[in-house]
Amino acid sequence: MTRTPYQLAALASAAVPGLDPVAAGPFPLELGQAIDIASVEDDQGRSWIVRASASPAAAVALDAGGAAAALVARRIGVSVPVSRGSLTLPEGGRVHVHAAIPGRGLRFAALDPQFPIGAALGKLIATIHNLETAVFEDAGLESYTSDEYRQRRLTDLDRAAATGRVPSALLTRWEEALENVAIWQFVPVPIHGGLDGRHVLVTLDAEGEAHVRGVVGWRRAKIADPADDFAALVRDAAPPAVIEVARAYARSRTTRPDRHLLTRAKLVSELGHVTDLFDALAAGYPQVVQDATDRLRELADDVEGSDLIPAQVTRPVPTTAPQPDAPETLVEPDPAG
Repeated sequence: MTRTPYQLAALASAAVPGLDPVAAGPFPLELGQAIDIASVEDDQGRSWIVRASASPAAAVALDAGGAAAALVARRIGVSVPVSRGSLTLPEGGRVHVHAAIPGRGLRFAALDPQFPIGAALGKLIATIHNLETAVFEDAGLESYTSDEYRQRRLTDLDRAAATGRVPSALLTRWEEALENVAIWQFVPVPIHGGLDGRHVLVTLDAEGEAHVRGVVGWRRAKIADPADDFAALVRDAAPPAVIEVARAYARSRTTRPDRHLLTRAKLVSELGHVTDLFDALAAGYPQVVQDATDRLRELADDVEGSDLIPAQVTRPVPTTAPQPDAPETLVEPDPAG
């Protein structure tokens, strides 16, 4: 079911004692999630985000994301969406409400090595990966060895093939990479699990410099491959920016990153299209399923004739220093605008 912002505001009021809504509005959805979401203002001028699951699977994801955010709060130096109230819906769904975090999503495509935000992003990812694994293990979050995670990816590939919606060329390309055991020798760490520019909230100061204010979207947090948190960066950012983030990351890690990190990140970025397909199928929205299928076909055309392993930066590095975009292009457009 799809709930209106005002219906979600009423649920927020029930979940958080003392929250008296006076205004509500839509909030951007992540692709494939069976979750209703809205922004809410209360009578004390406070801003809230309310999420309500629209499927049993989404309810599990909401709870998992809330648990992970609570674990990393006060440990990574930026704000996270800690649930201030939750409730179970009669049909079995879940509602979570958290205080709104200032900022808008960071546009990875606009990252430039001349901007300090790239180094800050690398340090932030390292801070997450430097967390003690016991923090996640004690909370019962998923934990994988490197080979278990590789086997999990292979299982996902079998599921993808069974849908009949993934081009055979992609299946072959990915299977070859997953069977190359040499690139899967990594030390599992706590990860965000799906770090995308939309999840990294930034604000601009008076000089136009971007600062990370928060990280949202923790529903796939686990102990697993650090490459997962670089997948969207490798997909969206220019090679010089990826290198700058990776260098800052390496400097901030307590242990040296494995040398195949970005190789796997490229693979994971492509496999992200399969995750989108699974999410769309679970949500049961035919048009979303078709969109995910079309993107897989487009990817097959885009990578035809290119090598995945050994994975080097696929776009040529400019021979002249790039000119940075204007600072305001680093952030996503205001959803209210």
